[in-house]
Amino acid sequence: MKARNRIGDRSTSDVVVRLRTQDGRDDWFYCHSHVLVEKSNYFADRLSENWPTCQILDSRNCVEVYCQELDVDHHVNFLRLLYLIDGPSDDIGYGVMNALGILQVAVKLGCPQIITACVNYLEAVPWEEAEEEEILRIIPGMGSLAGPILARLQPVSPSAIRRIFLRAIRFATSSPPLPLNDLKTSAQEQLEYMLTEDDDAPLLTADHEIKSEVKCEYFNHIYQICHGHVRF
Repeated sequence: MKARNRIGDRSTSDVVVRLRTQDGRDDWFYCHSHVLVEKSNYFADRLSENWPTCQILDSRNCVEVYCQELDVDHHVNFLRLLYLIDGPSDDIGYGVMNALGILQVAVKLGCPQIITACVNYLEAVPWEEAEEEEILRIIPGMGSLAGPILARLQPVSPSAIRRIFLRAIRFATSSPPLPLNDLKTSAQEQLEYMLTEDDDAPLLTADHEIKSEVKCEYFNHIYQICHGHVRF
């Protein structure tokens, strides 16, 4: 079975994505053209033979993406998700503000899978007051994407909450590569909020499937710690 490519692997990378800001920041990420082209319309166009500068030396080996300084982390997480997400039904589970930021990048760079995953996540998870204000500020300008997310102002689906919670707990108790540790922390914070502060917390704590999953993940996590498989 062919090993899955990993972002940042210089030994197999064939293209560099440079995230640049007006303040002079220039971060390089060693990527793989087939991953970028398959999942992002922007990169598919940028790396195609029809791009105006495709014949210029090294132009197809380096793609520049400009963004605001505050959006750099969202662009980085977007690049990571290109390597992790397998379909539009996948959930990202990394917190409302992260999902909102990643969604904007996915719209900008044309990635339907990540757009759908972000929309599904924002539809299902609870929002704090500040998060709701930010969603209402940004989402209406996204056209057809606004409808499903703004519908979250109505009562949410218990099955959707359950699905997001289970995916979040699996990621929060996993041992991801070191570059994904910040996303794991966001998942842990999301779990804490859903269990302690959200209005739907009683629904979660009373659900037998969730109780079983929490118990299973807990013992699996302890097993990994005892056998030295968990990174801190």
